[in-house]
Amino acid sequence: MKNMQECEVMQRPIIAVRHNNTAREAALMLTESGYAALPVLDQDDRLIGVLTSGDLLRAGELEDTVGAVMTTPAVSVPGSAALAEVTSRLATHGLRSLPVVDANGRVVGMFSRGDALRIMLTPDDALAADAQNLLDEYAGARRWQVTVEEGDATISGRFADESERRIAIALTRTVPCIRIATTPAAAAAPAH
Repeated sequence: MKNMQECEVMQRPIIAVRHNNTAREAALMLTESGYAALPVLDQDDRLIGVLTSGDLLRAGELEDTVGAVMTTPAVSVPGSAALAEVTSRLATHGLRSLPVVDANGRVVGMFSRGDALRIMLTPDDALAADAQNLLDEYAGARRWQVTVEEGDATISGRFADESERRIAIALTRTVPCIRIATTPAAAAAPAH
Protein backbone atom coordinates (compact mmCIF):
# COMPACT_ATOMS: atom_id res chain seq x y z
CA MET A 1 0.00 0.00 0.00
CA LYS A 2 2.83 2.39 0.82
CA ASN A 3 4.11 2.60 -2.75
CA MET A 4 0.77 2.54 -4.55
CA GLN A 5 -0.79 5.56 -6.18
CA GLU A 6 -4.49 6.31 -6.00
CA CYS A 7 -4.77 6.25 -9.79
CA GLU A 8 -4.36 2.46 -9.51
CA VAL A 9 -7.64 2.10 -7.58
CA MET A 10 -9.71 5.25 -8.08
CA GLN A 11 -13.21 5.20 -9.54
CA ARG A 12 -13.66 5.78 -13.25
CA PRO A 13 -15.43 6.89 -15.38
CA ILE A 14 -16.11 10.27 -13.88
CA ILE A 15 -19.64 11.46 -13.27
CA ALA A 16 -19.49 15.24 -12.93
CA VAL A 17 -21.81 18.23 -12.91
CA ARG A 18 -21.42 21.73 -14.31
CA HIS A 19 -21.58 24.82 -12.14
CA ASN A 20 -24.68 25.97 -14.05
CA ASN A 21 -26.65 22.71 -13.58
CA THR A 22 -29.54 22.99 -11.16
CA ALA A 23 -29.16 21.50 -7.70
CA ARG A 24 -32.15 19.28 -8.55
CA GLU A 25 -30.30 17.78 -11.56
CA ALA A 26 -27.25 17.19 -9.38
CA ALA A 27 -29.36 15.60 -6.62
CA LEU A 28 -30.74 13.14 -9.17
CA MET A 29 -27.22 12.31 -10.38
CA LEU A 30 -25.98 11.74 -6.80
CA THR A 31 -28.97 9.56 -6.01
CA GLU A 32 -28.68 7.47 -9.18
CA SER A 33 -24.92 6.98 -8.94
CA GLY A 34 -24.79 6.29 -5.21
CA TYR A 35 -21.68 8.47 -4.89
CA ALA A 36 -20.96 10.69 -1.90
CA ALA A 37 -19.80 13.64 -3.98
CA LEU A 38 -19.57 14.88 -7.54
CA PRO A 39 -16.85 17.10 -8.99
CA VAL A 40 -18.11 20.42 -10.33
CA LEU A 41 -16.59 21.56 -13.62
CA ASP A 42 -16.42 24.89 -15.42
CA GLN A 43 -16.94 25.40 -19.15
CA ASP A 44 -13.32 24.28 -19.78
CA ASP A 45 -13.81 20.99 -17.86
CA ARG A 46 -11.62 22.19 -14.98
CA LEU A 47 -12.44 21.43 -11.36
CA ILE A 48 -13.94 24.41 -9.53
CA GLY A 49 -15.74 22.74 -6.63
CA VAL A 50 -17.30 19.61 -5.20
CA LEU A 51 -20.97 18.97 -4.59
CA THR A 52 -21.96 16.65 -1.74
CA SER A 53 -25.30 15.44 -0.51
CA GLY A 54 -24.60 17.59 2.58
CA ASP A 55 -24.32 20.69 0.36
CA LEU A 56 -27.71 19.91 -1.15
CA LEU A 57 -29.33 19.29 2.22
CA ARG A 58 -27.94 22.54 3.63
CA ALA A 59 -29.24 24.44 0.59
CA GLY A 60 -32.77 23.24 1.29
CA GLU A 61 -34.07 24.39 -2.08
CA LEU A 62 -33.04 22.53 -5.18
CA GLU A 63 -33.78 25.33 -7.61
CA ASP A 64 -30.40 27.06 -7.11
CA THR A 65 -27.48 26.32 -9.40
CA VAL A 66 -24.79 23.88 -8.38
CA GLY A 67 -22.36 26.81 -8.30
CA ALA A 68 -24.44 28.47 -5.58
CA VAL A 69 -24.44 25.46 -3.23
CA MET A 70 -21.17 23.61 -3.94
CA THR A 71 -18.17 23.41 -1.64
CA THR A 72 -15.31 25.53 -2.88
CA PRO A 73 -12.39 25.52 -3.16
CA ALA A 74 -12.35 21.83 -3.93
CA VAL A 75 -9.93 19.62 -2.04
CA SER A 76 -8.28 17.44 -4.69
CA VAL A 77 -5.14 15.43 -5.28
CA PRO A 78 -2.89 15.05 -8.31
CA GLY A 79 -2.97 11.75 -10.17
CA SER A 80 0.64 11.16 -9.19
CA ALA A 81 -0.04 11.38 -5.44
CA ALA A 82 1.02 8.51 -3.22
CA LEU A 83 -1.81 6.55 -1.66
CA ALA A 84 -0.70 7.42 1.88
CA GLU A 85 -0.99 11.13 1.05
CA VAL A 86 -4.49 10.68 -0.39
CA THR A 87 -5.84 8.70 2.56
CA SER A 88 -4.31 11.26 4.91
CA ARG A 89 -6.07 14.06 3.05
CA LEU A 90 -9.40 12.20 3.25
CA ALA A 91 -9.01 11.81 7.01
CA THR A 92 -7.61 15.29 7.69
CA HIS A 93 -10.42 17.06 5.84
CA GLY A 94 -13.16 14.63 6.96
CA LEU A 95 -14.07 13.82 3.36
CA ARG A 96 -15.78 10.73 2.02
CA SER A 97 -14.28 11.16 -1.45
CA LEU A 98 -12.16 13.59 -3.41
CA PRO A 99 -11.36 14.34 -7.04
CA VAL A 100 -8.10 13.24 -8.65
CA VAL A 101 -6.87 15.82 -11.17
CA ASP A 102 -4.28 15.96 -13.93
CA ALA A 103 -1.73 18.77 -14.40
CA ASN A 104 -4.38 20.91 -16.15
CA GLY A 105 -6.90 20.70 -13.31
CA ARG A 106 -9.12 18.25 -15.18
CA VAL A 107 -10.73 15.46 -13.17
CA VAL A 108 -9.41 12.01 -14.09
CA GLY A 109 -11.07 10.05 -11.28
CA MET A 110 -12.57 10.04 -7.82
CA PHE A 111 -10.99 8.40 -4.78
CA SER A 112 -13.17 7.42 -1.84
CA ARG A 113 -12.80 6.03 1.66
CA GLY A 114 -14.18 2.78 0.26
CA ASP A 115 -11.30 2.68 -2.24
CA ALA A 116 -8.83 3.14 0.63
CA LEU A 117 -10.44 0.40 2.70
CA ARG A 118 -10.50 -1.93 -0.28
CA ILE A 119 -6.73 -1.65 -0.61
CA MET A 120 -6.31 -2.62 3.04
CA LEU A 121 -8.21 -5.86 2.50
CA THR A 122 -6.56 -9.00 1.23
CA PRO A 123 -7.44 -9.89 -2.35
CA ASP A 124 -9.62 -12.73 -1.04
CA ASP A 125 -11.49 -10.34 1.28
CA ALA A 126 -12.14 -7.95 -1.61
CA LEU A 127 -13.38 -10.75 -3.88
CA ALA A 128 -15.65 -12.10 -1.13
CA ALA A 129 -17.08 -8.62 -0.50
CA ASP A 130 -17.87 -8.17 -4.20
CA ALA A 131 -19.50 -11.59 -4.48
CA GLN A 132 -21.43 -11.20 -1.20
CA ASN A 133 -22.82 -7.88 -2.39
CA LEU A 134 -24.13 -9.51 -5.58
CA LEU A 135 -25.71 -12.40 -3.65
CA ASP A 136 -27.29 -10.03 -1.10
CA GLU A 137 -28.74 -7.83 -3.84
CA TYR A 138 -30.31 -10.85 -5.49
CA ALA A 139 -31.47 -12.98 -2.56
CA GLY A 140 -31.58 -10.63 0.41
CA ALA A 141 -29.05 -9.89 3.10
CA ARG A 142 -26.98 -12.93 4.04
CA ARG A 143 -29.40 -15.56 2.77
CA TRP A 144 -26.38 -17.09 1.07
CA GLN A 145 -22.82 -16.57 2.26
CA VAL A 146 -19.62 -16.60 0.26
CA THR A 147 -16.09 -17.10 1.46
CA VAL A 148 -12.98 -16.92 -0.69
CA GLU A 149 -9.63 -18.59 -0.12
CA GLU A 150 -6.85 -18.15 -2.66
CA GLY A 151 -9.43 -17.06 -5.25
CA ASP A 152 -11.67 -20.10 -4.75
CA ALA A 153 -15.20 -19.21 -3.63
CA THR A 154 -17.41 -21.37 -1.48
CA ILE A 155 -21.11 -20.50 -1.33
CA SER A 156 -23.21 -21.71 1.58
CA GLY A 157 -26.78 -21.23 2.73
CA ARG A 158 -30.14 -22.72 1.94
CA PHE A 159 -31.13 -23.10 -1.70
CA ALA A 160 -34.80 -23.77 -2.44
CA ASP A 161 -33.89 -25.79 -5.51
CA GLU A 162 -31.13 -26.50 -7.97
CA SER A 163 -31.91 -23.40 -10.05
CA GLU A 164 -31.24 -21.15 -7.03
CA ARG A 165 -27.91 -22.86 -6.48
CA ARG A 166 -26.98 -22.31 -10.13
CA ILE A 167 -28.02 -18.65 -9.89
CA ALA A 168 -25.78 -18.14 -6.84
CA ILE A 169 -22.88 -19.75 -8.69
CA ALA A 170 -23.49 -17.67 -11.83
CA LEU A 171 -23.63 -14.43 -9.83
CA THR A 172 -20.44 -15.28 -7.99
CA ARG A 173 -18.65 -16.14 -11.22
CA THR A 174 -19.31 -12.61 -12.53
CA VAL A 175 -16.71 -11.31 -10.06
CA PRO A 176 -13.39 -11.09 -11.94
CA CYS A 177 -10.61 -13.42 -10.71
CA ILE A 178 -12.94 -15.68 -8.72
CA ARG A 179 -13.36 -19.43 -9.14
CA ILE A 180 -16.05 -21.64 -7.64
CA ALA A 181 -14.60 -24.14 -5.16
CA THR A 182 -17.59 -25.88 -3.61
CA THR A 183 -21.25 -25.20 -3.29
CA PRO A 184 -23.60 -27.52 -1.43
CA ALA A 185 -26.42 -29.09 -3.40
CA ALA A 186 -29.84 -27.48 -3.17
CA ALA A 187 -31.90 -28.46 -0.18
CA ALA A 188 -34.87 -30.69 -0.91
CA ALA A 189 -38.11 -28.81 -1.12
CA PRO A 190 -40.25 -29.37 1.99
CA ALA A 191 -43.06 -31.86 1.52
CA HIS A 192 -46.61 -30.55 1.85
